[in-house]
Amino acid sequence: MRWIALLLTLPLLAQEAPPATATADDFAKAVYFGKKFADMKEYASSYEQFAKADAMQPDQPGVLYDMAVVLAKAGRYSESQGKVDRYIQLYPTGAERALVGKLQFDLEFQRELQKKHQADQDYIEAFNRGKFQFGKGDLDAALKTFLDAEQQRPNDPAAVFNEAVILEKQGELAKAVERFHRYQELETEAEPKTAIDQRLFGLETEIEDMKTKIVCPFCGLRLTNGATWCHRCWHGPYLTTSAVWNTRPCVDGASATRATYFGEDRFNKNDSLPCLMQNGTMLETLRYTPGRQRAIQDARKAEGWTYSGEIIQGIPNQVRFVQGADYLEKVTVPASGDILSYAAHKAGDSWLLDREDVVIEGQKYTSRYTFDASNRIAQQQVDYVNATACNHLISMTADYAYANDALASVKIRGGYDGYPVEGSPKTEWQAQVGYTYDPSGRVTREELAVTSFAKTYTQKPYGAMRDEINKVYPMMRVRKPLENAVRGDFCATSGTLLLGNPIDLRPFYAMSPNLAMTLPYGVQRAVVTFTYPDGFKVR
Repeated sequence: MRWIALLLTLPLLAQEAPPATATADDFAKAVYFGKKFADMKEYASSYEQFAKADAMQPDQPGVLYDMAVVLAKAGRYSESQGKVDRYIQLYPTGAERALVGKLQFDLEFQRELQKKHQADQDYIEAFNRGKFQFGKGDLDAALKTFLDAEQQRPNDPAAVFNEAVILEKQGELAKAVERFHRYQELETEAEPKTAIDQRLFGLETEIEDMKTKIVCPFCGLRLTNGATWCHRCWHGPYLTTSAVWNTRPCVDGASATRATYFGEDRFNKNDSLPCLMQNGTMLETLRYTPGRQRAIQDARKAEGWTYSGEIIQGIPNQVRFVQGADYLEKVTVPASGDILSYAAHKAGDSWLLDREDVVIEGQKYTSRYTFDASNRIAQQQVDYVNATACNHLISMTADYAYANDALASVKIRGGYDGYPVEGSPKTEWQAQVGYTYDPSGRVTREELAVTSFAKTYTQKPYGAMRDEINKVYPMMRVRKPLENAVRGDFCATSGTLLLGNPIDLRPFYAMSPNLAMTLPYGVQRAVVTFTYPDGFKVR
């Protein structure tokens, strides 16, 4: 009997051969039984009988061939190949040679089929493992797994699609776009190919935004690179190209030290200013990425803030942001009745503040800005009531001067007119801020100097205030400027504590992050010096 039919079953172990003393009849019977079992598709029993026959009369060509066929039918392909090799070695021109050749092809096909089945199984296992890792949030491991799966099946679009999705979630948008394009090349169905077009459009828009946009670190709004303030929460300034606002990078080799001095250059103290720009420059620190925006918005939402799309709305029952059609117009606090108001105008793709109310460490200020033709701050006027002292209405003005695009100096003047009960004091002061740059355009020194300070009582105080003023300024004379007034502008006492109006530069925060401070009483000069690592540049 000669047959070729290949079935996929588990391998079976060969049985022991009968004793070598068997007779010729035993050999014939074993062959006969082997064929009968084969007809019944009992291949294991069939092989057992042929093996007995082979043990009795080894290497008979017909028995070798029949054993090879039965082993193949039983799925024991490597053992079958062994019998085929034995046959070809002993009987290269045997009667069964043609059938042996055909069996050889079938065995080779089975080996290829097994490889394919194993590859299919490996691919399925890898694909499922990648899905499991993705579901757990282990994106790095999932990406590696799908890349491995793609190596196994380079033309299967499924793994490539999953790679693109993972890269998109990781913020690797350019790589995600490349993978989605590759998916479209591999996908044969029109509908899913078309569905990717909208996704690609969104990703390519995001990539362009990452090149041209920054993100407000408070509310997460996307802003045009060049915006000074975020027009939906009025945080800022975001002067990404200003050397003054890139003086404190968080990198090795960078430092900022502020030294303050009393009159006659008497040293007060040094302050080491902390770094501000986490990624080296303000532009890199604020550069828009979907992940950075999402992290900022998630942080605000965890604090209770609500959003309408990208636009922050407030904290229910605590803070309400009154958003106009174009910008934040008002902030209200229902519990206290406090209101902060804003006015602005459009400048290119950004909004510039004309008026703002701002609260810094509990003190409320109202600022009004004017801008030059390059949309740079030309002047800032500030008014505030110092409720922590004698409720004077204090006014200050800062005039900005530029050399090319760099801030060169700021002149600040301030003062107020006191109340008649305290002697109608008139206080005026002036200060100058200068900036020094190195050949690379980096700020190496900022210096603030109070250039004048005068306080004059125009009439005598009366009532209880007379005693208060006598405590504060025992040598005060009407219509004569106070001597040594720079030691401090005081207006009353609270126990042993002197109350007064220090020179408060905090509302001039856009001028510099290093000198927007309240000067301690008597301090007339502040010098900030900087160091940078080699190669550090603003842009």
